[in-house]
Amino acid sequence: MLSRRLFCATTLTIAAFGAVAQPVKAAGTDTIYYNSSGNKEKTLGFEVLKLALEKSGKSYALKPSPTGYSSNAGMVDAIANGAQIDIAWVNASKAVSSKLLSVPFPVDMGLGGYRLFLIDSRRQAEFSTVRNLQGLKNFIALQGTGWADVDVMRKSDLTVRTGPQKNLYRMTIGKRGDYFARGVNEALNEQAKQVADLPDLSVETSLVLQYPSASIFYVSKARPELRDDLMRGLEAAWKDGSFQKTFLSNPDIKLALDKGNLKSRTIIKIPNPNLPEDILAMDERYWFKP
Repeated sequence: MLSRRLFCATTLTIAAFGAVAQPVKAAGTDTIYYNSSGNKEKTLGFEVLKLALEKSGKSYALKPSPTGYSSNAGMVDAIANGAQIDIAWVNASKAVSSKLLSVPFPVDMGLGGYRLFLIDSRRQAEFSTVRNLQGLKNFIALQGTGWADVDVMRKSDLTVRTGPQKNLYRMTIGKRGDYFARGVNEALNEQAKQVADLPDLSVETSLVLQYPSASIFYVSKARPELRDDLMRGLEAAWKDGSFQKTFLSNPDIKLALDKGNLKSRTIIKIPNPNLPEDILAMDERYWFKP
């Protein structure tokens, strides 16, 4: 009887010791899948995403999604429906915010809302007379079919004609429209690429159309912890200056600030009725100002 009790006591002691001696499992690295379509790794959004995750205090690994999405709409729906993709950085809109959780921090500081015009260089004198929105209403804008900018511009009573982006440069020179509004760096980059085939295509020199717009991160509504981690990381990066350093070192941003001449242009401001309230309410420090 004694030996049996000793055996039971020994077994309980070993079991208890084993429970205490079990190593504590370290928190694992969480894999975050981003859209594998296109050169996402070369974008400002990707650089800021890496920085935000690094500053979040959590362990995350970034991997391209198994499926690439060629359209923002397809990517947004995939995230909302639980596909193997966790994050997008796209222009904030009420439509996207209805499907996903927004991280209310402007990755591009709202610089994408400053639109320069691609025009026929022979018509620069006409644009140089424009001083306000009323004057701009005398011209026809060109925009891509289905672009969110179309609705923004039309709601300010600007006339907009649409078509496939590849055709819009020739349409500008062919007088099927008067100006093709693009983000600051987009206008400069695209003019440089198109000028060999369209020597009269130029960047208009006196105006900038501006409306509130921001590229932000969106995640699934099932991942509020990821949203919170990203926001914490972005705020930390802003506070220690590493966000500003990343922003200003981006080649597209450098081109926009060095060659866009934003300070010397007449700014025509219009509202953006498609921007969600939480984005409009972001800390004004985060918005770019010429």
